[in-house]
Amino acid sequence: MRSGRMQRLMDKTAIALSTVCAIHCLFLPVIIVMLPALATTSLGSESFHRFLLWFVFPISVLALMQGCHRHKDRVVVIFGVLGLALLLVTAIAGHHVLSEEGERVATVLGVTALAFGHVRNYRLCRKHKCSI
Repeated sequence: MRSGRMQRLMDKTAIALSTVCAIHCLFLPVIIVMLPALATTSLGSESFHRFLLWFVFPISVLALMQGCHRHKDRVVVIFGVLGLALLLVTAIAGHHVLSEEGERVATVLGVTALAFGHVRNYRLCRKHKCSI
């Protein structure tokens, strides 16, 4: 697989994982009220965000670095770093520093920034034909 195609696949994967994280963060309280047994599973735990981060972080770093190396767009770097930083800080110290609502807002802002960086990276790579 060409490196440009791999980079675009990593961007798509990071966007999908970020979306899963946001959906989990926003809708988990409602789902737990409707299905209380879910709270006893790993999906109901805060460790689910850390688990996703183990996949999102390396994929995001690789995809964003490859894309920025090709098209030199600083907006991609700014949004990628901002998103990853928010996700890391929230996953590590969020519940100690922030309220539950604050943690949720920070996580959603982080995944939104990260997804925006990946979408921009993906579009720029397509525009510059990175796979050639």
